[in-house]
Amino acid sequence: MFLYLFILIAGLSTAELYVLINVGAVIGAIPTIGLTILSALIGASLVRSQGIQTAFKAQQKINEGKVPAQQVVEGIMLIIAGACLIMPGFITDLCGMIILIPPVRRYFAKRLLNSSLIKFQTPPNGPGNGAGGGHTFDGEYQRRDSDDHDRLN
Repeated sequence: MFLYLFILIAGLSTAELYVLINVGAVIGAIPTIGLTILSALIGASLVRSQGIQTAFKAQQKINEGKVPAQQVVEGIMLIIAGACLIMPGFITDLCGMIILIPPVRRYFAKRLLNSSLIKFQTPPNGPGNGAGGGHTFDGEYQRRDSDDHDRLN
């Protein structure tokens, strides 16, 4: 697993450098740096606004007594998109921007939820069964020896 992750990171870094050098050769170094900074700022703003929308949708699901599994997965995808957009480079920016497209994000979140990679479980009493809604009983007990005469039987 570590080897695959290392190869992925090394390959991505090499590809990012290649693209940055070629773009810098065509439009110049200062515009290339400006584009990477601009994409990070715009991406961070978009991730923030879409993250707030996703949090509100999750809160609505919780208020309805449903598990917000879709919104949790989308929130994780938004974190990944934010990381991609903040990293310098055009390949990671493109990946982050693709994740920021709501229909694409919803599609991949549903695919992940339907796969065996991610599983959500509802609480034993079901969602929304908090105080007064479940089958919880409160009580006390004392252990007594079997030769006690006060016991019930």
